[in-house]
Order: sequence, then C-alpha cells, then structure tokens
Amino acid sequence: EEGEEHYVDALRRFWGPFAKDLEQAEVQMRDVKREERPTDLVCEKCGQPMVIKWGRRGEFLACRGYPECKNTKNFRRADDGTIRPVEPETTGEMCEQCGRPMQVRFGRYGKFLGCSGYPECKNMQPLHKPVPTGVRCLLGCGEGELMERRSRRGKLFYSCSRYPACQFVAWDRPLPEACPRCGTGFVTEKLTKRYGTVRRCVKEGCGWQEQIDTGDGGDYAPLPERRAAAQVRGRGRAGGREAAAARRHSPRRATSS
Repeated sequence: EEGEEHYVDALRRFWGPFAKDLEQAEVQMRDVKREERPTDLVCEKCGQPMVIKWGRRGEFLACRGYPECKNTKNFRRADDGTIRPVEPETTGEMCEQCGRPMQVRFGRYGKFLGCSGYPECKNMQPLHKPVPTGVRCLLGCGEGELMERRSRRGKLFYSCSRYPACQFVAWDRPLPEACPRCGTGFVTEKLTKRYGTVRRCVKEGCGWQEQIDTGDGGDYAPLPERRAAAQVRGRGRAGGREAAAARRHSPRRATSS
C-alpha cells in the first residue's frame, strides 16, 4: 500500500544523520559536571579561590587547590545571583579526639556529626545518639542493654548496646516488666490507631498480648487473638502434610463415560 516503508530502510535513513550528530556532540558538547565556575569567594584554609563544582547532590563550593586543600561548602544564590556560602550547623558538642566543634554534615545516608577539623580529624558520629532504656537484652546476649536508636529514614528501633556482637532488634518500646505468661523479663509497648496501647511479649512461642486502658477515651476495636508464631508455622506444616496424606488415601471418584 502507499505510504509503507520497510523498517530497515527507515532505520538506515534515521541512523545516518543521528550518528554524525553523536560524533559532533562527543567533541563539541560541554561537560557541565566537570566544569569549574569561578567565584569571588576565597578559601579560608589556604587562600585560593573557591569554585563551583557539580557533585552527586548537585552544585557545591570547592577550593581550587584540590586535592591539596579539600575545603568544600554548600551555598545558596540570592535574588541578585550572589553566591552565599551556607555555614555548617553546630551543636555545641566538642570532638573527643581533637577538641574542635562538631558540625552537622550531609552524607550519602543523610545527616551526621563530623569534626570541623576535617580532613585533619575525621571523627564522625551519628546525629541521633543511642538513648538507654534501662532494659537488659534478655532475648539476645543477656548482657547488653537495649538502646533507642533511629534508622536512616528516621524510624525508632531498639537494639542491643553490644551490637554488632549481639544483633537483637525490636521495633516497639521495651518495658522492664516480666511477661505474665512466659516470665521473660521485659515486654514491648506500641500505640496503634486501631487498638490503642498494646503490650506484647516478643519471645518466640509465647504470644502474650494485652490491650491497655490509658483512659484517653478512645473508641478502640477489641484486640484480636494472637497466636504464637512458632505454633502457627507448625500447624501450617502439619496441616499441609495431613491434607496431602488425606488426598493420597482418599478413594477416587468414578467418572462417567
């Protein structure tokens, strides 16, 4: 029919000019990410000019004397286009290695504390330091203390102070109260929208839980029965084997011809 064209001819007609454009682009196109744009700012560490570079998280200020001087800064542009450096936030905490102030810095996984003496001092600390809970890690090593920590995404969790030697983790707040069913030395507590405040035992095979009346007047749903995880898995395997055996030994139905 009129207007049809073989796909090979169409590709050949397209690729010829396109390949020439690619060759020209490799030679003539600017590599913006490798360019250094000069500024009027001066590095306070070595006195050389500061330039604008492009990194993984966008533009930043860097000393032109790199790699001898590794001074870098974030910056903002004013309404008139002026470059204004953003000074790192300080916390009032001092570096325990060199005594200089610690600053809030940004890394691949978010904010962290770094020594202001970097790169001479490379001390780094998490922005949110672990908080003791006063509860022993009885379901882990039995020696450490459960510490409140914050994940990279800001979610609270509780792990042993002897990490990484002990890798026990709980997502709900531990309380120093013995489980009334199995006697484990602590239970966890969680505030939910549907059931209100719920306390549970996290020991495998126990399954104890309790809905706490905090007197807040909330209309919460009754707490459903909770089965121990080990029992549920065991019943599932046993039930599957029994069902398979029943199918094997059951008489086959006669089929009508």
